[in-house]
Amino acid sequence: MRARYRPRPLSRFHHLPVRVRLTVAFAGVMAAVLAGAGVFLFVQVRSDLDAQIDAALRLQAANVVKLVAQGSPRTLSSTGGGLAQLYGTGGDLLLSTRAARGSRLLTRSEAASAFDSRQLIEQHTLASGLARVLALPAATATGGRVVVAVAASLRLRDHEIDNLQRLLLIAGPFALVLASIAGYELAGAALRSVEGMRAQAERITEHDLSERLTVPEADDEVAALARTLNAVLDRLEATVVRERRVVSDASHELRTPLTTLRAEIDLALIGDREQPELRAALESASEEVRRMSRLADDLLVLARADQGRLPLNPRPLEVADVLERAAGHARAAAEVRGRSIVVSALAVRARVRADPDRTAQAIDNLITNALRYGRGTIILTARNGGDMVELHVTDEGPGFQDSFLERAFERFARGEGAALSGQGSGLGLSLVQAVALAHGGRAHARNRPEGGADVWIALPRDGPARSGGP
Repeated sequence: MRARYRPRPLSRFHHLPVRVRLTVAFAGVMAAVLAGAGVFLFVQVRSDLDAQIDAALRLQAANVVKLVAQGSPRTLSSTGGGLAQLYGTGGDLLLSTRAARGSRLLTRSEAASAFDSRQLIEQHTLASGLARVLALPAATATGGRVVVAVAASLRLRDHEIDNLQRLLLIAGPFALVLASIAGYELAGAALRSVEGMRAQAERITEHDLSERLTVPEADDEVAALARTLNAVLDRLEATVVRERRVVSDASHELRTPLTTLRAEIDLALIGDREQPELRAALESASEEVRRMSRLADDLLVLARADQGRLPLNPRPLEVADVLERAAGHARAAAEVRGRSIVVSALAVRARVRADPDRTAQAIDNLITNALRYGRGTIILTARNGGDMVELHVTDEGPGFQDSFLERAFERFARGEGAALSGQGSGLGLSLVQAVALAHGGRAHARNRPEGGADVWIALPRDGPARSGGP
């Protein structure tokens, strides 16, 4: 038979509301403080009362010793004040005051010990109750020795201590209750701003992320929490806005090829079409399918990059080989446009550690943009960038529009010319940046002072190249 699970008391405590937990903790600390203060006060008062009694006993004993030394000890038997007795050798009781008659302040053994040194008996039972006894040796006028014993009743002292104890037992719990109530209210006041933040956060939905939490005026932990949550909401709103724009732009980009594809298929199905017409329709449909496939692949790469799961197989790559291969792949397209692509002889001889396919994809996108929107000769070069190597693609065209340069790497961002011509999907530079960030590098774009655009990707350096260079 399986044993039933019983939650531990501590786990139950953690399930209580924060306000209750703070109050319980505060009450526990206050109980410990009050108990400690009560014990200290009790011990201190008792010690002070005992010290006062001891001082009175010493004064009384000094007076009796003086009488014995003056040879008039008989006056003790006639006095009625105080508790005092004289003891001789062997512990015999010699003299006693009227108040002390009928009982011994010292036993024989205690009297015998007092001949050697002063004795203090903290509690001694007399007929009248408990008493504190001080005994000490004294010399008589004839040169003999006796023991002087004086006592003080503890009735008043015990009464004061009992009163103090009752007061502590009443006032302590009362103070604890008041402190717990105050702690509960203070905890509520401290958490009121948190409750307000919770209520505000509850009103924030995915449809409206513009509202922000109110930051308390006090510069404390709650204010820091509010600022942190507002920063999170800022990032969340920016992400949602960006994702909505991506979905909207993707839908817009897919609408045109889908419309064209549907039109081509509808035309192909109307009546009897000649084979050349059918072939042209199928080729157009195939081109639109390839366009949608490229768009889907680009979106998948960006989605994986956002999730930090872009697959990479980094290895040492010679920068010169990467640039030469990229230039070779694009030369045919450049010649069709009457353009040329060259690899600069000034390119540094270096190696990067990167995924060859992703690196080639990024450089190809940069060259495609330069062919599509730039002019003149496209130059590929590499430069030192500290622990990075920068792979640059430059052209001799008009460069980027100033308003577009700030958002060139945003998804579906296109300049006015590209938007009007319908060329590209606006994902090329976004893919370049995603590849750079996945490698721990960066991407950047600028307009050259002498004209044209300069776009580059910086990748981690792997080490010096095998052959020398600038």
